Amino acid sequence: MTADTGQRTGRREYRWTPGRIALATAIVVAGGIYVGTVARREIGNIREGLARDASYAELLRSTTDEYASDFNLDNLVIPRDEISFGGPPKDGIPALTRPEVVHIAEVDYLDENDRLIGVSIGGESRAYPIRVLMYHEAVNDEIGGTPIAVIYCPLCDSVSVVDRRLGGTVHEFGISGLLVNSNVLLFDRTDDSLWSQVGLTAISGPNAGSSLVHLPWEITTAAQWREAYPDSTVMTFNTGYDRDYGTNPYSRYFESVDTVRFPLSREDDRLGRRVPIVGVKIGDAVRAYPIAAIRAAPGGLVHDVLAGERIVIAADPDGESVRVIEVPPAAMVVHTFWFAWAAFHPETEIYE
Repeated sequence: MTADTGQRTGRREYRWTPGRIALATAIVVAGGIYVGTVARREIGNIREGLARDASYAELLRSTTDEYASDFNLDNLVIPRDEISFGGPPKDGIPALTRPEVVHIAEVDYLDENDRLIGVSIGGESRAYPIRVLMYHEAVNDEIGGTPIAVIYCPLCDSVSVVDRRLGGTVHEFGISGLLVNSNVLLFDRTDDSLWSQVGLTAISGPNAGSSLVHLPWEITTAAQWREAYPDSTVMTFNTGYDRDYGTNPYSRYFESVDTVRFPLSREDDRLGRRVPIVGVKIGDAVRAYPIAAIRAAPGGLVHDVLAGERIVIAADPDGESVRVIEVPPAAMVVHTFWFAWAAFHPETEIYE
């Protein structure tokens, strides 16, 4: 499915009024995102009109409020006005579940420099092309007997991998179409609760304030992954959805160095907005590791101690690879842009 008009969104049919079409188009196209059947020739006029229209903020707020009612907002742990409507409706960006995979020796659909998210659990290794995740943002899978979710938000270039089990329940996650601090809000299909990727917790529902177990991951290239894990599997482009995985729908967004498309609850100018970091949280201890600092460390390897626990993170000094090598089980770890990490975690330290 695409974010097309008239698409079913779960419990009810989302009504695409002309105002909402204009709003969603302006939001979605501003970020360079695929917009389905909305007429592209109207985009310029819509965006100019909304920029002049003082009711834009009111329309965004009312649309967000109505659309958020599709989810379980009980026990909401953040102010409701920090939630923004992102454009596509519930499941308009379709998460994947148990995707097709092939042995890495059969992979002929990736360029050597294509970025992958790699996961190794229980002696099993698998890679997830970011080309695919840009269109789906979450993959529900199982590796080495562990049910996992691989999460990627293009607006923050954020990567995290979590164990989907909590309190005896194995959750399956979808994409809500809502954002906080320009970062994806997932929802679980158990009770429609909302979960924040960079916020690291459920923000509503019966598990509000709870976190899933975060698992180690690496961001690497197809060539590096093939060399390091010659027996691994790789997610294919055969997802069941009609998407052009050879095209980056966020290319214009990534060309900018300071743009943030959606509201932030707070800003922190200690680093540039789009500086990539690895954020680590253990209890009340929070630290950001700029990728540049990791690459500049001897051998591209950072050894650190946070909350009395050993942290080891590596980054290829001459390439794309970033790898979480060692963190304690209680650590929550995400790769993201500084603006999102700092907005969610204002108490963060910065590793130097």
